Amino acid sequence: MNNLEEVQGIDEQIAALQARKKELLENKRKEVLKEIKRAIQIYGFTVNELGLSGSSKKRQPRYANPNDPDQTWGGGARPKWLKEYMASGGKLEDCLIKKN
Repeated sequence: MNNLEEVQGIDEQIAALQARKKELLENKRKEVLKEIKRAIQIYGFTVNELGLSGSSKKRQPRYANPNDPDQTWGGGARPKWLKEYMASGGKLEDCLIKKN
């Protein structure tokens, strides 16, 4: 067996081991998920208690596009209009919605 054949054999072994690892982890994941769902049913955990509030409440906008006030942003990932505005020399403070 030459070095290239040996390396190819090792690569095959690695691939087989990685596939087995993935299978084992997926099986364990399914098992744990089943246990978690059972515990939630038994103990009546709420979404908030589990730290999964996932609130669908939209953030109140704090910034508006000076060129199109209908485009607003409340935080998080910056929208395209804001990136473009700032790239053209605009300042974030210029977009702040003024409270009456």
